[in-house]
Formats: sequence, C-alpha cells, structure tokens
Amino acid sequence: MNEKNIPLTLQEKLYNELSNQIKSGKYKPGDKIPSEPQLVNTYEISRVTVRNAIQQLVNDGVLIKKHGKGTFVKSAVYTEGFFSGGSFTETCLQMKATPYTHIISIDKEKADEQIHSILSEKNELVTIKRVRYVDDVPSIVEIDYFSNDYSFLLNENIENTSLMKIIIQKKHVIMSNFEDKFTISYANKEFSELLNIPSGTPLLEITQTVSSPDNQVVYINKQYILTSKYVYAVRSYK
Repeated sequence: MNEKNIPLTLQEKLYNELSNQIKSGKYKPGDKIPSEPQLVNTYEISRVTVRNAIQQLVNDGVLIKKHGKGTFVKSAVYTEGFFSGGSFTETCLQMKATPYTHIISIDKEKADEQIHSILSEKNELVTIKRVRYVDDVPSIVEIDYFSNDYSFLLNENIENTSLMKIIIQKKHVIMSNFEDKFTISYANKEFSELLNIPSGTPLLEITQTVSSPDNQVVYINKQYILTSKYVYAVRSYK
C-alpha cells in the first residue's frame, strides 16, 4: 500500500496542527499553548491523544512543560559564534535572529574598587549600561566602564553603532587582548525588570578586560547573561 494513502491518526493530525500554528507564528517562543482540556474540547478528541501529541512535540524540542504552569513553546537559545569575533550583532545575524540594543544610561558613576584599580582611575568612571535583545527578547545586561580619557563617549550616539568602531575612530586605539573571568550571579530587582525574569534568577556574569597590544587597558566590559536565551562561547588554541 502506498504510504501517502494511509490516513493520518488523530494524534498525527493534532501534532501537525500544533506544529503549523507554531511555525506560522500563532504561538511564538515563550507562549503558552492551550491546556489539554481546552485541546480536547476544541478538536473533540480524547485526552490520551492530546497528551501523546504534546509529548511528541516535547520530545522533538518544540514544546516544554513547566510543572504547575502549563506547556510552552520552547524559546530558542543562541550560541555565540566562534568566528563572530565575540560580536553580539554578528552572532545574531549568523543565527538568523534579529539583534537590538537598548541604551539604559550613559553617565559617570562609581564602580567597585577593583574596576577603579584596573583602570587606574579614582574618579567616577564613564559608564554605559545596555540591554541586548535577541528577537525582541531581553537576553543580556551589559555594562562598560572607561576612564575619563573616554569622556567623549558621553556625547556619542551609540544606540545603533559599534562601540569599538567609535573608539577606534576617535582614539585610534587597537583592541587586541581580551581576558575573561566567569562567575555566577543572581538577578537583583533592576536586572529582573530589565530582563523580565524573577529576582534571584541565575545569570552568567562575565568580566572582560579589553587591552591594547602593549597591554594598556582600554575598558572593562561586564555582561550578565540569561543563558536560557544566549550562550557565551569560548574557544582556546594550543
């Protein structure tokens, strides 16, 4: 018998229906799909059939079940490309995602003593705070610290411009050395609001010291990454 002529089971029909609704954008990443009782009533099929179709989509990595909350469309996780040069924008474009950066503030602020010490600056630091979005989902809080030699940045429009390009053009500085330190931190009230997550959510905290070829520190970059949305990748060479 030709397999094309074999009628689909009710489970297969529901599986295809939900798959098509997700692909069409009716249900977007992070959206909750109708409950099992709602699907039973809508499609007039048994609860076992509904449960099996949903489980198949869970097994395929399309849906995710959250105990006590329901079943949701699984959000994509974007992994930083090894050949993107550590660029958030390049990573998103390579993954066919839409990058967006929202500037929270550009001001002079005090930082912790270690950052002041590394930058050899006792006064307030030029501080740029941003939120990075992937496909309209806030994924990273990023803070850059500069000495007062970079006060010109306070008057620059960096909303849609590469910060590195501005520094190179204005200061003629080459940035070639990047030292990363990793730790885990937990979202405070400010970060929970910026990333739309509960307070206390674990975040990957990266402190990156960016230096010139002669080991002069240019700036310090801190990133607080929601790893359920974005994965920071590092490759080492022997």
